[in-house]
Amino acid sequence: MELLYKNEYGASYKVDFGTNPECEVQLVIDTVGLFMSKEELDHLLTIVKNSHEPCDCGNCNGPCEKIWCTGPLVDICLKVSDTILDKMEDLIAGTQFMLNIDATLEGYRLK
Repeated sequence: MELLYKNEYGASYKVDFGTNPECEVQLVIDTVGLFMSKEELDHLLTIVKNSHEPCDCGNCNGPCEKIWCTGPLVDICLKVSDTILDKMEDLIAGTQFMLNIDATLEGYRLK
């Protein structure tokens, strides 16, 4: 595995030969490793960015203190604060940047 991005909250690694070929990334948060596809990473970032919006669960009237992300194999529930949300958004966005840097550079390559 190759380190893609790291901050105070966690780290991300590129997975080359995992058991599930769709899962190209592993997010490591504290002692938990989450294997994710690029699409799942995009979905998680959308949830993190919209976490300031009021929850629809009917149990609360404001922003929720949890991030829920459902997938075909596993549901993720993380307890969060504003500080953690900022670090989580940075971790995901930094990971996406590193995953896409080769394609971005190739697009702007002088010919």
